[in-house]
Amino acid sequence: MTPSLRRSLPCLALVLALAVVTGSALAAPQPLRVGVVLSVGGLHDQSFNDATYAGVQNLRQRPDLLVDVIEPADVAAIEPALEFLAGRGHDLIVGVGIFANDAVRQVAQRHPDRNFALFDSVVSLPNVLSILFNEEEGSFYAGAFAGLLTKTNTVGFLGGMVSPVIQGFEKGFRSGVAFVNPQATVLTRYAGETPAAFNSPEAGTRLGLEMAAAKADLIYHAAGRTGLGLIQAARQGGFLVIGVDADQSVIAPGKVAASMVKRLDVALDRAVRAVAEKRFKGGVLTLGLADGGIELAFSRFNKGLVTPLIQERLREVESFLLHK
Repeated sequence: MTPSLRRSLPCLALVLALAVVTGSALAAPQPLRVGVVLSVGGLHDQSFNDATYAGVQNLRQRPDLLVDVIEPADVAAIEPALEFLAGRGHDLIVGVGIFANDAVRQVAQRHPDRNFALFDSVVSLPNVLSILFNEEEGSFYAGAFAGLLTKTNTVGFLGGMVSPVIQGFEKGFRSGVAFVNPQATVLTRYAGETPAAFNSPEAGTRLGLEMAAAKADLIYHAAGRTGLGLIQAARQGGFLVIGVDADQSVIAPGKVAASMVKRLDVALDRAVRAVAEKRFKGGVLTLGLADGGIELAFSRFNKGLVTPLIQERLREVESFLLHK
């Protein structure tokens, strides 16, 4: 081997090594970028937003994903937040709740090359996947539990803003109560007719105590942060609460009998998988009991309320819902 060749071999090896490293870097897949705009009220609502954020935390465990979250100050801040994420080139942009509907529609129309998901509302565009939850089905289940548990034969429903979605909760709850206990009375109160009705714990306390005074011993809510006031009222009013969206039993142990949970983490995972597997398309997907999209959740704080007889009746109710 000539001296010149001996000198050139290390250089050649270095060039080859660099080529391999550079080629590997170029071949490495880029992380999927996901952007989530929460609903009004922000984190720590111990309800809809916290349930969504639990899904975000799960996604952040995956090295192939980068997930950004924005908490809008109010409804008007949702559209600029979505626009910001679309402008930065996120692969999936998620809006949460009915107040994101108009904003998702506007931003998705301006960015037809981006993928959007919207939870709990529908936008009919080819680049928007609208994921709904069968809240009537879940609320039916909650109503059946209330009808079995009540001792006064009077239960209550507290809604946030008067709207078709929340009225669907009420309808399902009433049907579930009647299914197991036709003699029971269902009282109903709504906190208001604007988005602020989901963010008024004071109204939740007042309306909860009002229904308790009318003999309601168990009250189901679909009221966001307003429902936190209802749970606070349960500490004073001698009644139990069925929570919503997330497991709310930790807020007031012994006062929350169960929670009708919308599995927003499941919805988020479904949307992300569709993009990652390159099968994303617009349309409407409804998740229910059969899909693992909703559940009546119990915890160590309330599972003692589920006697063997109630457990048996709830299995019958679940079977009815799954096979109707």
